[in-house]
Amino acid sequence: MNTLFLPEKSRPKLQEAWGIPFYGSASEVESQYNKFIKEKKYRLIITVGDYCSFHLRSDIKIFDRKVQRKNFEHKMLCAESITNKPGTIQKESWNAIKKAFGKRTNLCVDGEEDLLVIPAVLQAKDNDLIVYGLPNQGICLLEVTPALKKQFRTFLKKNFSAER
Repeated sequence: MNTLFLPEKSRPKLQEAWGIPFYGSASEVESQYNKFIKEKKYRLIITVGDYCSFHLRSDIKIFDRKVQRKNFEHKMLCAESITNKPGTIQKESWNAIKKAFGKRTNLCVDGEEDLLVIPAVLQAKDNDLIVYGLPNQGICLLEVTPALKKQFRTFLKKNFSAER
């Protein structure tokens, strides 16, 4: 996979909730999340973003030490580090995510991790759960299925390009 670029015109599409949204205060969202995952059995839970990764239980965390572009200091351990420039999915990100999934390790991103939800979904297995934040609103849960992967592949083909 090549480095992919998200044009400015496609960015609003990614600010929508793509899965199961939980809205409310931090404590309300955390309570809803804990109840939800307790009732289901996922193979792996992957959080993308510092707020989700820091506050919610997960097996793998992908984060960049920023929340809404402001530094967010925490002591989450990081086994692997990559660079992913804002507005892109760097070629190296695909392998790094695959490796993190295989080893069940956290992935630190120098740059921006938001778009890494896409390769996370596409490389996850059925019955994995991907969780990402909806800024100032809550979180969104993506239950990985073949249909969800197809939806993400279609979005990737329509909205990303291999050149800027």
